[in-house]
Amino acid sequence: MAAAKAVDPARGVSPAAPAITVTRVGVVIGAGFLPGRDVTVRITHRGEEVRDYLNYAADPNGFLYADLPSTALTGVLRISATDHRRDEEGQCGRLWSNTYTLSVVDG
Repeated sequence: MAAAKAVDPARGVSPAAPAITVTRVGVVIGAGFLPGRDVTVRITHRGEEVRDYLNYAADPNGFLYADLPSTALTGVLRISATDHRRDEEGQCGRLWSNTYTLSVVDG
């Protein structure tokens, strides 16, 4: 993922990308989101062009706890999240978290 561009180049202020991890049971845990803001979690199924976009909210401290639906937990998934901050170099012009790869094994 490209580095975030300065929001205010004169001051050298750059947005810090939020970070996530995903538990093996499909819970996204994240930090560094804007407090109380809507957060979109993107799930991409590897090898397919299928993407799911799910809406959650960061808590008042900028943390995210997102319990993914079991219907989304199949195969190899690439998961990332955004609180919709702008980033000219980011996908869809947004600042995204790291991308976490989760392999879900049936059985």
